[in-house]
Order: sequence, then C-alpha cells, then structure tokens
Amino acid sequence: MNPFAVDLARVIAAPRSKVYRAWLDPALLAGWMGPDDFSVTVATVDERVGGMHEVEMLDREGGRHTFVSVIEELVTDERIVFTFKFDPEAHETKLTVTFSDAEGGGTALRLQHERITVEGTLDTQSVNVGWGQTLAKLQKFLEN
Repeated sequence: MNPFAVDLARVIAAPRSKVYRAWLDPALLAGWMGPDDFSVTVATVDERVGGMHEVEMLDREGGRHTFVSVIEELVTDERIVFTFKFDPEAHETKLTVTFSDAEGGGTALRLQHERITVEGTLDTQSVNVGWGQTLAKLQKFLEN
C-alpha cells in the first residue's frame, strides 16, 4: 500500500462555534457533506469521544456511499479527530479538522486526512477533489 494525505484549508465567514457545530449536528451535516452531485440521505452523530459519526449519501447516478467514523477527540470549537472510513469495509484513516480565528474575522478551518491508501477508485486526486468540493459546499452553506 502507498499511503498519502490530504491537507486543505479554508476561511469561512462564520463564527468558530457555527463551523464546529456543522460537523456534529446531523441536520447541518445533511446540508453540505459530500462532494458535488452527492446528497446526504442519513446523517447520524453520537457526539462523544468513542461515538459513531456516519453519513450516507447518494451520487448523481443513485449509487450509495457511506462514510463511517468514530470520534476520537472533541475539543469544543477547536478540533475534532475521527477514525474515518470511506465505506464500512475500507481501512481506517485519520481525519483531523481544526478551527481557529481567522485574521480579519471568520474561522480558519484546516482539514488533514492521513493514512489514506489507493483502493478501487480512491486515489490522491479523487480525495483532494472530493474534500475540496465538500469544503466549498460547507463554506457556501454557512455563509448564506
């Protein structure tokens, strides 16, 4: 296996608490999670260390995708760490999302996704594009 990582940053014109909650509130997750042309059908969050964080989505062709995570760390309005799987049968990866005050206002969000391996259609480019589109959706969702 050839592991790789994704490291992306965005500044979102919303308070840290609102950006943080968007990752943990199932109703909010349903409004933005997933790449372009994906829609959330079910979002479930057990908001505690050791709790499950699952998002089921449909792609434009009707294909079902499920992201399954375990929350490993919660630091209110600062950091969430997940053991993340791209589907229930995939290997575990590490997803860290941090939130800080952005210079000039808003929230600086950093997403670091580590220990990803090339599997099936999963490769460096698709993961970068997918998370990039997902963060753009989050930004639009919170700023409108």
